[in-house]
This record gives sequence, structure tokens and C-alpha cells, in this order.
Amino acid sequence: MNKRILIVDDNYLARKLLEKFFEFYGYEVHCVESGREALSLIEAGHYDVLITDYIMPEIDGVELTRMVRRIRPLLPILGMSASCEEKKFLEAGADFFIPKPFDLKTLKNVVEHHCRKMHNLTHPHTFE
Repeated sequence: MNKRILIVDDNYLARKLLEKFFEFYGYEVHCVESGREALSLIEAGHYDVLITDYIMPEIDGVELTRMVRRIRPLLPILGMSASCEEKKFLEAGADFFIPKPFDLKTLKNVVEHHCRKMHNLTHPHTFE
């Protein structure tokens, strides 16, 4: 299974950390620093999971979640933040919330779960 993750965070170091971490485990990772860039990629291609930060220029992570929900209702969305309440992300349509700082092992487990879920929804007659 080719697992594709889109990571949206305006913090370069956070993006790089997550990119290298998930690439190590065989994921195809795309990283952008804004919600606008994320929307363009989501509209143009397929992703198994979206991980988005809350505080970003132009479109924050909660608003991005709302927008993505309208165009890709099945895409698993993981919101992350040190400053945003979990409730805001979940009410916007996120599937899971990860408080910062986060444990990478926990994040990996959550992403794997949602990738499997997405794969099963989009390929119901295949087995992993």
C-alpha cells in the first residue's frame, strides 16, 4: 500500500521532523506551509491522511479542516496544536487531535490506523 500523507505546518522544523520521520517508515510525504497550498494539493491528488497545525498564515488549521471536509469528506484529518482546544478541531470535522508537544510513536500509531481505515474505504475488496 502506497501511503500518502500531507503535512501542513508553517513551522519549517516541525514539517521537516515529521517528513523525515514518516519517510523512514515508508510513507510518501508532502509538506506545505499554508492552508492554501494544502487545498491545491488536496484538490489535485489523493492523500490517505492530512495532518494540520492550527496556527498558520491565511487559513488556520480549523478552517482548513472545514474546507477539506467539504471537498474530501472521507479524508482522515489529524489536527495538532499547542494552543488550540481539541474541541475546535473535532467540531470542524477532524478525526483526531494531537496536542503539541506530541509523542512520535503515538502519532505514528494514529496515522497508521487512519491510513488503514482510508485504504479499506477506497479499496473494500483488497486485503493488506
